[in-house]
Amino acid sequence: MVIGLAILVVVLLVAAAILWAYITNPFSRLSVIRQPLTVAVQKKRLIITNENHRITLRQNIFWRTYAVYVKCFVHVLATRYLHSPASRSTTVEGIIADIHAHRFKRDRLLLTSGDHFSALFVRNLGVFYYPMLDTRIKSSQKDWEDRQIVYLQTVGYALGVFAKHRVPVTTIVSTGPRAATCVNIYAYPSDALYGVLYALAALLGKEPATPVPHIGKARQTLQTTEAAGQLLTEYKDVLADLYTHYRQTVFDPQTGLIRKDIHLSGAKDITRRTCAFFDNVIFWKTTQLAAELGIIPKDATFLRVLKQRILKTFWLEAEGHFLEDLSEESLEHHYYSSDWLIALVTGFLSPENARERKYFARSVSYIRAHDIDKPFAVKYQHETRAHRQFFWVRLVMASYGGDAIWSFWGMEYIKTLLLLYKETKDASYLEAADFHIAAYERAMLRDRGFPEVYDKDGNLLQTLIYRSIRQTGWVIGFEQVRTLRAAIARAAARS
Repeated sequence: MVIGLAILVVVLLVAAAILWAYITNPFSRLSVIRQPLTVAVQKKRLIITNENHRITLRQNIFWRTYAVYVKCFVHVLATRYLHSPASRSTTVEGIIADIHAHRFKRDRLLLTSGDHFSALFVRNLGVFYYPMLDTRIKSSQKDWEDRQIVYLQTVGYALGVFAKHRVPVTTIVSTGPRAATCVNIYAYPSDALYGVLYALAALLGKEPATPVPHIGKARQTLQTTEAAGQLLTEYKDVLADLYTHYRQTVFDPQTGLIRKDIHLSGAKDITRRTCAFFDNVIFWKTTQLAAELGIIPKDATFLRVLKQRILKTFWLEAEGHFLEDLSEESLEHHYYSSDWLIALVTGFLSPENARERKYFARSVSYIRAHDIDKPFAVKYQHETRAHRQFFWVRLVMASYGGDAIWSFWGMEYIKTLLLLYKETKDASYLEAADFHIAAYERAMLRDRGFPEVYDKDGNLLQTLIYRSIRQTGWVIGFEQVRTLRAAIARAAARS
């Protein structure tokens, strides 16, 4: 009798946990989540209604454990076995339109990659979704407004949470109608503050949302500058506190680089790294953005010296690529990682700069020589290195941060090829770019979506527990690639 009652209690608790995970998913049909900050269109202006003061935080050990383990596990299993929607379209353009309609919804709490990712991974604003406000991408007026609104609402929501939790975190998880729980997935974030600052700068028109704003003509007009200015004014002290905490936590003034005695969670958060190239470039860009937005004083000398130090420390001249991180293992084996392409995303380096072009050209040569762009662009690295990953990732999907193909980095690689062709007129770069674009189009038609990750053979990544997002909003990067390719074709036709 007692044992039976105990089992019943456990079953009811599990059922309650699953139900609460479902209804506090901002994207479920029966979601109870409310938007504290909303945006409306009035005579082509975007007007904010800000009720962020109604946000409450749930930060005790119960809610943090629930947010990290229960909600995450429930959503991952649901995506793997119950629901991973495919586009109904049989054309590339139709698939793109379906993804936009599915992901860029102004009536939802935030911008997310989709499927099991129902929380706000704050880095997404500046990394995976940095092309959101590219005015050159072809779209309807409604789609353009949806992209601006969902981006603006997401950064506004993040600021409302950080106003009550002035410490950067990787992830904000909805745990009640207006409740949020701030957690770090794996470690303290290297790129969360960057995501917020980048988004504000892009919304203000200070960041062009593309590595090459001068290539191609704008199709849309940015409508977010006034609203973004209001957010910057209201939350400037919050951003200053976040930057102070971030800098004091990650930066070593003795070495002038990211500290070596901590692990940080960046875009490649599944891997344990020590003073990674990615994290150092992100620190450089975060500091640059903070100064540009008036959050800290400008210091051009600091940024110039930091950039030179990063290049001197991480560039491997003999091998022709950037060192992944400064761990003993990486130093010994000269590890490569494709998230070096953050140098393009952030403007840390540019293929259009003659003095910096070699970093891109030689890295492309290294990628080709080691088949990192096979069967299409681009794997994180040419081997798995599972032992470098956190336990649960190593157990569930060891290739995820290893030899899997990541569509986001693939898009940045293709942009690099196109820009190298533009500057050098070396036809091999253009041929390679066209090959990879066509490969992605075929994969999109096969999978009826734009997956987040493919396995090393170019198939949709899935294991017994995990399945890649099939229709991720990262497709906006693919649209940017096609926009850049079309602009280069038009320029060639004119000449």
